Amino acid sequence: MSHFDPPESARLRFRSVEPDDFDFIFHLQGDTDLMRYIRPPEKDPEVVRERMNMWQKYTQLNPGLGTYIMSLKESGEVIGNCVLRHMDYLPGNDLELGYVLLREYWKQGFATETAQALAAYAFSRFDVPKVVAVVDPENLASQNVLLKCGFRIVGRRFIYNSDNLEFVLER
Repeated sequence: MSHFDPPESARLRFRSVEPDDFDFIFHLQGDTDLMRYIRPPEKDPEVVRERMNMWQKYTQLNPGLGTYIMSLKESGEVIGNCVLRHMDYLPGNDLELGYVLLREYWKQGFATETAQALAAYAFSRFDVPKVVAVVDPENLASQNVLLKCGFRIVGRRFIYNSDNLEFVLER
């Protein structure tokens, strides 16, 4: 398939990031609580624009992979973003999933639903033997989401400038 054919879930719609999403992405990436386990919050709009441009180029070169905007099917309200990409954005590396939700959508099952949808999509669309996720050792909520989805901890991994726990879900 050469067109973008996004993952699906019961309550969420996924679509690739577009330039019009800048305000939302800038808000997410600048929020101290949301970025606490990912990276320092970004306050420079140009850094976020460059990051979004890189995401779009990655998706053009790797159809069906990249950063997605998550919205509620029922209302269309945007609630977060998520990723399904090669680790370190290097084709040939394992596919990795991740997610960021606005605070008001925490503890409602959306992270679990997202992780399940992205993993199922990775297995069906890309026929990979496994999907990985890396999580800050202090991020117990994300660890619990992944364990609930059937991932298992396989060790530690230094990636994205930090020490993380590595989780794997095999077919």
